Amino acid sequence: MDGARSKWQVTFLTPIFILGKELIEFLASFASLGPNASSRLPRLRMRPENRPAARSLARRKAQSRVGPICLAGLLALAGDAASADLRGANATQSSAVTVDLKKASHPPTSVEKQIEKLDPNVDGWDTEAFNDAVAVPLRALTGVIEHPRKVDASALRPFLTGDFGCQALRPEKLKTVYDDGAFRVTRVEDAVEKFLQPSITDNAGAEGLLAALKQLTDALVDMEALHCKFKQFQVEKSGALLVTRILYEASGHNAQGSIQQNATWRCQWAQPQAGGAPRLKWIGLERYEEVSLKCPGGQWFVDCTASALGGNRCYEQDILPGIGDWLGRITRLEGISRYGHHGIAVGDVNNDGLEDLYFCNAGGLPNHLFIQNPDGTVTDRAAEWGVDWLENCVSVLLVDLDNDGYQDLVVAAAARLLVAQNDGQGHFKLRWSSGAVVDPMSLCAADFDNDGDLDIYVCGYMATPGAQRIFSPVPYHDANNGGRNALFRNDGNFHFTDVTEATGLDVNNRRFSFAASWEDFDNDGWMDLYVANDFGRHNLYRNDHGHFTDIAAAAGVEDIGAGMSVSWGDFNRDGLMDLYVANMFSSAGSRIAYQPKFAHSQFEAVVKTMQRMARGNTLFQNAGDGHFRDVSEDTGVTMGRWAWASKFVDLNNDGWPDLAIANGYITGEDPRDL
Repeated sequence: MDGARSKWQVTFLTPIFILGKELIEFLASFASLGPNASSRLPRLRMRPENRPAARSLARRKAQSRVGPICLAGLLALAGDAASADLRGANATQSSAVTVDLKKASHPPTSVEKQIEKLDPNVDGWDTEAFNDAVAVPLRALTGVIEHPRKVDASALRPFLTGDFGCQALRPEKLKTVYDDGAFRVTRVEDAVEKFLQPSITDNAGAEGLLAALKQLTDALVDMEALHCKFKQFQVEKSGALLVTRILYEASGHNAQGSIQQNATWRCQWAQPQAGGAPRLKWIGLERYEEVSLKCPGGQWFVDCTASALGGNRCYEQDILPGIGDWLGRITRLEGISRYGHHGIAVGDVNNDGLEDLYFCNAGGLPNHLFIQNPDGTVTDRAAEWGVDWLENCVSVLLVDLDNDGYQDLVVAAAARLLVAQNDGQGHFKLRWSSGAVVDPMSLCAADFDNDGDLDIYVCGYMATPGAQRIFSPVPYHDANNGGRNALFRNDGNFHFTDVTEATGLDVNNRRFSFAASWEDFDNDGWMDLYVANDFGRHNLYRNDHGHFTDIAAAAGVEDIGAGMSVSWGDFNRDGLMDLYVANMFSSAGSRIAYQPKFAHSQFEAVVKTMQRMARGNTLFQNAGDGHFRDVSEDTGVTMGRWAWASKFVDLNNDGWPDLAIANGYITGEDPRDL
């Protein structure tokens, strides 16, 4: 009886909560509607002092109350059901009833079966189990590098075989490949591939490894804030041994400068015995690079956020707490998201010669317009300018849409595209909006039809908006069931027309797009468009006098990957614009996609696609004949980690465009739990 009751609660309360969730969303959306809502511009939520009427505030309060009321009702319903069951049980039995949901009498669900497979030992992925096991010896190596004066050979011996051998981990002969007086880059003078033989060993035993590590860290000994990281991205079986490739990176700085070491190690491991850990048998050096910087304070860039923004109350109250803090205080009905997809734009909105900053924010928190002062500080004037919107905003442009010399504002907010005119008197006036893209992700502008004004391209991600959306790219490596992107032609006087289909841009247009960028890559006088998509193939739309054709496959730039951003730049200064696409480097993906077990479970084409997706970022060199050449590995730019924004920019003013890449992801209290 108890087992049946537990099963009933698990089985039937789930659809009740699903129904309750949809009811909450319906009531919230109903509360936000007003008469003739579809015929007017959207009611944008602002701070109370900036709202023309109290109705907007009342509507927002109604939205925030519906959820708790419905949820309380559902919890009461569940509680009443449980109480009734317990009263029935007590009528026939005086002892207390204990229900153990973990032991409920039902077969394992699909979710429970998948959770079990998270353990590679259960799922038969012995190479992944091995990868988990080597974390212990790699942590020991990390300790030596980050604390080179505190470790002796005895601390390393338990992780080594009796016949351990090691090559030099920092070669004596390094060739300088770049030196501008501040930055200096050195690399291995000769290719080391021919020396990658276990028979070639410079150091033996634990004492030999310690000597090699001390030689490696000689340049780091006097550095502060030492940080070392290993990433194992390839595992192969070789007889009784396991052979791995590991990325090594260490960095630190002091008052005079900083140093970063980048290398690839090839290692041999003795497979662990039952209950034991793998032991290192040999380390070979595949690649080595060292970057040093001479700079007072040791850091090239200095974080000036607090000095510039600190004078604003919103800095401490809104910005510093971070999205993690606000997630526990603002409901999803406001549009808040844990992922932090909130863009910024830089432009001189008041024509005083100083660049200002518009700052998009999460749903329920106001956007900010930071006007720059002559002393380099900024003041938040969003309320005064009428743009302290509370909608969830993900992207923004500051561009002159009416050619009056003032920067206008374009914001991708929730399920609306908002266009506001800069009146030149310290105020933005909302002039136009569109809901044609239900889940806007990013924006870019260019004059695609050469009529003298800027047009707007919007990248869409999901096919359904807000909390109702179902995240299911199909298939994962080549998804075509995402939201649509849209091109809006500027017809003047802040009127825009959706010309996506008419211009040919609705082809391959459901690919979970993250970012796009305009550039005349073929120098014919018409702006072309590249679109980076999150799950598979990307797009290159060639502009033929106002009509577009997707030529990505023919041009060699489909670049199957988790596309996050795109940047154009002439990296080799040959007069042709080259293309850099930020995807996602995955050490786990690189390990798994090359395993025979994975290959046997997929079609060959799918396997190659997944291998490519795990590789990382891509640099395409423009050949000048309508085609591009993938030079990513030759130029060493694939490793951008979990990349997001990327940008060609000449950071040191030497005339050569450098690459800046923003990367990272959510880390919870448990770093292993994404």
